[in-house]
Amino acid sequence: MTNNSVEQKPSETALFAALRRTIANKDYKNEKFGPDDLAEYFLPAHYRFLLKFNKIRANTKNRLNGVLPGLNEYMIARTAYFDQLFLDALKDKTPQIVLLGAGYDSRAYRFAKSNQGTRIFELDISPTQDRKITCLNKARIDIPKQVTYVSINFNLESLKDVLEKAGYDNQQKTLFIWEGVSYYLEAEAVDRTMEFASHAAHQESTIAFDYTISISEENINDYYGVKEFTQTMKEQHANEELMFSIDEGETESFLAQRGLQMVDHLDNEEIERRFLSKEDGSLIGQITGHFRFVLASPKRQQDK
Repeated sequence: MTNNSVEQKPSETALFAALRRTIANKDYKNEKFGPDDLAEYFLPAHYRFLLKFNKIRANTKNRLNGVLPGLNEYMIARTAYFDQLFLDALKDKTPQIVLLGAGYDSRAYRFAKSNQGTRIFELDISPTQDRKITCLNKARIDIPKQVTYVSINFNLESLKDVLEKAGYDNQQKTLFIWEGVSYYLEAEAVDRTMEFASHAAHQESTIAFDYTISISEENINDYYGVKEFTQTMKEQHANEELMFSIDEGETESFLAQRGLQMVDHLDNEEIERRFLSKEDGSLIGQITGHFRFVLASPKRQQDK
Protein backbone atom coordinates (compact mmCIF):
# COMPACT_ATOMS: atom_id res chain seq x y z
CA MET A 1 0.00 0.00 0.00
CA THR A 2 2.98 2.31 0.06
CA ASN A 3 3.47 1.96 -3.67
CA ASN A 4 1.51 4.60 -5.59
CA SER A 5 0.75 2.05 -8.29
CA VAL A 6 -1.24 0.05 -5.75
CA GLU A 7 -3.43 3.08 -5.09
CA GLN A 8 -4.24 3.27 -8.82
CA LYS A 9 -5.92 -0.13 -9.01
CA PRO A 10 -8.36 -2.19 -6.94
CA SER A 11 -6.84 -4.23 -4.13
CA GLU A 12 -5.78 -7.74 -5.13
CA THR A 13 -5.91 -8.99 -1.56
CA ALA A 14 -9.50 -7.73 -1.19
CA LEU A 15 -10.42 -9.73 -4.29
CA PHE A 16 -8.78 -12.88 -2.92
CA ALA A 17 -10.68 -12.38 0.35
CA ALA A 18 -13.94 -12.30 -1.64
CA LEU A 19 -12.84 -15.46 -3.46
CA ARG A 20 -12.27 -17.30 -0.19
CA ARG A 21 -15.59 -16.13 1.26
CA THR A 22 -17.31 -17.30 -1.91
CA ILE A 23 -15.76 -20.77 -1.66
CA ALA A 24 -16.75 -21.02 2.01
CA ASN A 25 -20.33 -20.01 1.24
CA LYS A 26 -20.68 -22.59 -1.51
CA ASP A 27 -18.97 -25.33 0.50
CA TYR A 28 -20.81 -24.88 3.80
CA LYS A 29 -23.95 -22.89 2.99
CA ASN A 30 -24.49 -21.96 6.63
CA GLU A 31 -24.27 -18.98 8.93
CA LYS A 32 -21.29 -20.28 10.88
CA PHE A 33 -18.77 -21.23 8.22
CA GLY A 34 -20.09 -19.70 4.99
CA PRO A 35 -22.48 -16.79 5.55
CA ASP A 36 -21.33 -14.40 2.82
CA ASP A 37 -23.73 -15.10 -0.02
CA LEU A 38 -22.86 -11.80 -1.73
CA ALA A 39 -19.09 -12.27 -1.99
CA GLU A 40 -19.32 -13.97 -5.38
CA TYR A 41 -20.72 -10.82 -7.01
CA PHE A 42 -17.36 -9.11 -6.54
CA LEU A 43 -15.59 -11.79 -8.56
CA PRO A 44 -15.09 -11.76 -12.34
CA ALA A 45 -17.91 -13.52 -14.18
CA HIS A 46 -15.80 -16.51 -15.24
CA TYR A 47 -14.79 -17.09 -11.61
CA ARG A 48 -18.45 -17.14 -10.56
CA PHE A 49 -19.25 -19.65 -13.28
CA LEU A 50 -16.36 -22.01 -12.55
CA LEU A 51 -16.90 -21.99 -8.77
CA LYS A 52 -20.36 -23.49 -9.25
CA PHE A 53 -18.69 -26.84 -9.93
CA ASN A 54 -17.67 -28.86 -6.88
CA LYS A 55 -14.54 -30.35 -8.45
CA ILE A 56 -13.21 -27.01 -9.71
CA ARG A 57 -13.98 -25.40 -6.37
CA ALA A 58 -12.20 -28.18 -4.48
CA ASN A 59 -9.15 -27.89 -6.75
CA THR A 60 -9.09 -24.12 -6.29
CA LYS A 61 -9.26 -24.46 -2.53
CA ASN A 62 -6.50 -27.08 -2.53
CA ARG A 63 -4.23 -24.84 -4.63
CA LEU A 64 -4.87 -21.90 -2.29
CA ASN A 65 -4.14 -24.07 0.73
CA GLY A 66 -0.95 -25.30 -0.88
CA VAL A 67 0.63 -21.86 -1.03
CA LEU A 68 -1.13 -20.25 1.95
CA PRO A 69 -1.94 -23.01 4.48
CA GLY A 70 -4.68 -22.09 6.91
CA LEU A 71 -5.74 -18.88 5.18
CA ASN A 72 -9.06 -20.27 3.93
CA GLU A 73 -9.89 -21.28 7.49
CA TYR A 74 -8.69 -17.94 8.80
CA MET A 75 -11.03 -16.10 6.44
CA ILE A 76 -13.95 -18.21 7.66
CA ALA A 77 -13.13 -17.35 11.27
CA ARG A 78 -12.48 -13.69 10.51
CA THR A 79 -15.79 -13.31 8.71
CA ALA A 80 -17.65 -14.88 11.62
CA TYR A 81 -15.92 -12.72 14.21
CA PHE A 82 -16.58 -9.40 12.52
CA ASP A 83 -20.09 -10.47 11.46
CA GLN A 84 -20.99 -10.94 15.10
CA LEU A 85 -19.58 -7.57 16.13
CA PHE A 86 -21.43 -5.88 13.28
CA LEU A 87 -24.74 -7.56 14.16
CA ASP A 88 -24.31 -6.80 17.86
CA ALA A 89 -23.79 -3.13 17.01
CA LEU A 90 -26.96 -3.08 14.90
CA LYS A 91 -28.90 -4.83 17.66
CA ASP A 92 -27.67 -2.29 20.20
CA LYS A 93 -28.58 0.52 17.77
CA THR A 94 -25.04 1.85 17.76
CA PRO A 95 -25.30 5.15 15.85
CA GLN A 96 -22.25 4.64 13.64
CA ILE A 97 -20.17 1.81 12.19
CA VAL A 98 -16.95 2.73 10.40
CA LEU A 99 -15.33 0.15 8.13
CA LEU A 100 -11.66 1.06 7.88
CA GLY A 101 -10.49 -0.48 4.62
CA ALA A 102 -13.84 -1.98 3.67
CA GLY A 103 -12.69 -3.79 0.54
CA TYR A 104 -15.54 -6.02 -0.62
CA ASP A 105 -17.18 -6.18 2.81
CA SER A 106 -20.85 -7.04 2.29
CA ARG A 107 -22.24 -6.61 5.80
CA ALA A 108 -24.08 -3.37 5.10
CA TYR A 109 -26.02 -5.23 2.39
CA ARG A 110 -26.34 -8.68 3.94
CA PHE A 111 -27.65 -7.23 7.20
CA ALA A 112 -29.60 -4.29 5.76
CA LYS A 113 -32.89 -5.55 7.20
CA SER A 114 -31.41 -5.51 10.72
CA ASN A 115 -30.27 -1.90 10.41
CA GLN A 116 -32.67 0.40 12.24
CA GLY A 117 -30.76 3.61 11.63
CA THR A 118 -27.07 2.91 12.14
CA ARG A 119 -24.99 4.99 9.75
CA ILE A 120 -22.24 3.02 8.01
CA PHE A 121 -19.10 4.62 6.64
CA GLU A 122 -17.08 2.50 4.20
CA LEU A 123 -13.50 3.74 3.81
CA ASP A 124 -11.07 2.51 1.17
CA ILE A 125 -8.99 3.61 -1.79
CA SER A 126 -11.02 4.96 -4.71
CA PRO A 127 -10.23 2.19 -7.25
CA THR A 128 -11.49 -0.54 -4.91
CA GLN A 129 -14.60 1.44 -3.98
CA ASP A 130 -15.41 2.28 -7.59
CA ARG A 131 -15.17 -1.36 -8.60
CA LYS A 132 -17.26 -2.41 -5.61
CA ILE A 133 -20.07 -0.01 -6.50
CA THR A 134 -19.97 -1.20 -10.11
CA CYS A 135 -20.27 -4.83 -8.96
CA LEU A 136 -23.19 -4.02 -6.66
CA ASN A 137 -25.01 -2.22 -9.45
CA LYS A 138 -24.44 -5.07 -11.90
CA ALA A 139 -25.80 -7.55 -9.36
CA ARG A 140 -28.77 -5.25 -8.65
CA ILE A 141 -27.93 -5.16 -4.98
CA ASP A 142 -29.44 -2.10 -3.36
CA ILE A 143 -27.06 0.25 -1.58
CA PRO A 144 -28.82 1.23 1.68
CA LYS A 145 -29.30 4.92 2.34
CA GLN A 146 -27.33 4.51 5.59
CA VAL A 147 -24.12 3.73 3.65
CA THR A 148 -21.59 6.47 2.91
CA TYR A 149 -18.53 5.72 0.78
CA VAL A 150 -15.39 7.58 1.80
CA SER A 151 -12.21 7.47 -0.30
CA ILE A 152 -8.93 7.51 1.61
CA ASN A 153 -5.25 6.63 1.39
CA PHE A 154 -4.53 5.48 4.95
CA ASN A 155 -0.81 6.07 4.60
CA LEU A 156 -1.14 9.67 3.44
CA GLU A 157 -4.45 11.18 4.56
CA SER A 158 -5.85 12.17 7.95
CA LEU A 159 -8.58 9.78 9.08
CA LYS A 160 -10.11 12.51 11.22
CA ASP A 161 -10.31 15.04 8.40
CA VAL A 162 -11.64 12.58 5.85
CA LEU A 163 -14.30 11.14 8.15
CA GLU A 164 -15.51 14.47 9.47
CA LYS A 165 -15.92 15.79 5.92
CA ALA A 166 -18.10 12.74 5.23
CA GLY A 167 -20.39 13.51 8.18
CA TYR A 168 -18.92 11.36 10.94
CA ASP A 169 -19.96 12.61 14.40
CA ASN A 170 -17.32 12.10 17.11
CA GLN A 171 -19.96 12.68 19.79
CA GLN A 172 -21.73 9.43 18.91
CA LYS A 173 -20.83 5.90 19.94
CA THR A 174 -19.11 4.11 17.07
CA LEU A 175 -17.89 0.63 16.19
CA PHE A 176 -14.72 0.76 14.10
CA ILE A 177 -14.06 -2.42 12.12
CA TRP A 178 -10.49 -2.62 10.86
CA GLU A 179 -10.49 -5.99 9.13
CA GLY A 180 -7.61 -7.27 7.05
CA VAL A 181 -5.84 -3.91 6.95
CA SER A 182 -3.40 -3.19 9.78
CA TYR A 183 -0.63 -5.52 8.60
CA TYR A 184 -0.44 -3.80 5.20
CA LEU A 185 0.17 -0.36 6.72
CA GLU A 186 3.26 1.47 7.84
CA ALA A 187 3.61 1.76 11.63
CA GLU A 188 2.95 5.49 11.48
CA ALA A 189 -0.38 4.93 9.74
CA VAL A 190 -1.35 2.36 12.37
CA ASP A 191 -0.51 4.83 15.13
CA ARG A 192 -2.61 7.54 13.49
CA THR A 193 -5.61 5.23 13.34
CA MET A 194 -5.13 4.22 16.99
CA GLU A 195 -4.83 7.85 18.00
CA PHE A 196 -8.04 8.69 16.19
CA ALA A 197 -9.93 5.82 17.84
CA SER A 198 -8.64 6.81 21.29
CA HIS A 199 -8.96 10.60 21.10
CA ALA A 200 -11.47 11.51 18.37
CA ALA A 201 -14.19 9.03 19.21
CA HIS A 202 -16.92 8.74 21.82
CA GLN A 203 -15.71 7.10 25.04
CA GLU A 204 -18.04 4.12 24.59
CA SER A 205 -16.77 3.43 21.08
CA THR A 206 -14.81 0.30 20.22
CA ILE A 207 -12.29 -0.65 17.57
CA ALA A 208 -11.96 -4.26 16.43
CA PHE A 209 -9.09 -5.37 14.25
CA ASP A 210 -6.96 -8.31 13.29
CA TYR A 211 -3.19 -8.25 13.23
CA THR A 212 -0.18 -10.52 12.98
CA ILE A 213 2.38 -11.18 15.67
CA SER A 214 6.05 -10.57 14.91
CA ILE A 215 7.79 -13.63 13.47
CA SER A 216 11.53 -14.34 13.29
CA GLU A 217 13.61 -16.92 11.49
CA GLU A 218 14.02 -18.67 14.84
CA ASN A 219 10.31 -19.22 15.52
CA ILE A 220 8.70 -19.16 12.08
CA ASN A 221 8.28 -22.95 12.09
CA ASP A 222 6.42 -22.83 15.41
CA TYR A 223 3.30 -21.40 13.79
CA TYR A 224 1.19 -23.37 11.32
CA GLY A 225 1.47 -22.16 7.73
CA VAL A 226 3.42 -18.97 8.49
CA LYS A 227 6.59 -19.90 6.60
CA GLU A 228 4.61 -20.64 3.43
CA PHE A 229 2.47 -17.55 3.96
CA THR A 230 5.51 -15.27 4.25
CA GLN A 231 7.16 -16.71 1.17
CA THR A 232 4.02 -16.52 -0.96
CA MET A 233 3.28 -12.92 0.01
CA LYS A 234 6.80 -11.89 -0.98
CA GLU A 235 6.66 -13.73 -4.30
CA GLN A 236 3.07 -13.11 -5.42
CA HIS A 237 1.87 -9.99 -3.61
CA ALA A 238 4.97 -7.82 -3.50
CA ASN A 239 2.91 -4.64 -3.93
CA GLU A 240 0.87 -5.45 -0.83
CA GLU A 241 3.54 -6.76 1.48
CA LEU A 242 3.01 -7.14 5.23
CA MET A 243 4.66 -4.29 7.11
CA PHE A 244 3.13 -4.08 10.58
CA SER A 245 3.02 -6.57 13.45
CA ILE A 246 2.92 -6.63 17.26
CA ASP A 247 5.23 -8.72 19.43
CA GLU A 248 3.55 -11.71 21.04
CA GLY A 249 2.31 -10.84 24.52
CA GLU A 250 2.73 -7.08 24.02
CA THR A 251 -0.70 -6.22 22.64
CA GLU A 252 -2.18 -4.84 25.85
CA SER A 253 0.78 -2.54 26.46
CA PHE A 254 0.85 -1.57 22.78
CA LEU A 255 -2.77 -0.45 23.04
CA ALA A 256 -2.25 1.32 26.37
CA GLN A 257 0.57 3.39 24.93
CA ARG A 258 -1.87 4.60 22.29
CA GLY A 259 -4.72 5.46 24.64
CA LEU A 260 -6.70 2.26 24.24
CA GLN A 261 -7.67 -0.53 26.64
CA MET A 262 -8.18 -4.14 25.67
CA VAL A 263 -11.74 -5.48 25.81
CA ASP A 264 -11.16 -8.89 24.20
CA HIS A 265 -8.24 -10.71 22.62
CA LEU A 266 -8.12 -13.99 20.71
CA ASP A 267 -4.97 -15.90 19.82
CA ASN A 268 -4.87 -18.50 17.06
CA GLU A 269 -6.08 -21.37 19.26
CA GLU A 270 -8.98 -19.36 20.69
CA ILE A 271 -9.98 -18.23 17.19
CA GLU A 272 -10.11 -21.85 16.10
CA ARG A 273 -12.06 -22.93 19.17
CA ARG A 274 -14.68 -20.20 18.86
CA PHE A 275 -15.18 -20.10 15.13
CA LEU A 276 -13.97 -23.33 13.52
CA SER A 277 -15.47 -25.95 15.88
CA LYS A 278 -18.03 -28.38 14.49
CA GLU A 279 -20.90 -29.73 16.57
CA ASP A 280 -18.84 -32.74 17.62
CA GLY A 281 -16.06 -30.47 18.91
CA SER A 282 -13.60 -31.19 16.11
CA LEU A 283 -12.19 -28.38 13.98
CA ILE A 284 -12.78 -27.82 10.27
CA GLY A 285 -9.09 -26.87 10.13
CA GLN A 286 -6.32 -24.67 11.50
CA ILE A 287 -5.72 -21.01 10.73
CA THR A 288 -2.41 -19.52 9.65
CA GLY A 289 -0.84 -19.30 13.10
CA HIS A 290 0.32 -15.70 13.41
CA PHE A 291 -3.10 -14.01 13.13
CA ARG A 292 -4.86 -12.52 16.14
CA PHE A 293 -8.13 -10.64 16.88
CA VAL A 294 -8.50 -7.77 19.32
CA LEU A 295 -11.32 -5.53 20.51
CA ALA A 296 -10.37 -2.29 22.30
CA SER A 297 -11.93 0.91 23.54
CA PRO A 298 -10.64 4.39 24.46
CA LYS A 299 -9.16 4.53 27.96
CA ARG A 300 -11.53 6.40 30.22
CA GLN A 301 -10.26 9.67 31.62
CA GLN A 302 -9.84 8.32 35.16
CA ASP A 303 -7.73 5.46 33.80
CA LYS A 304 -5.33 7.70 31.87
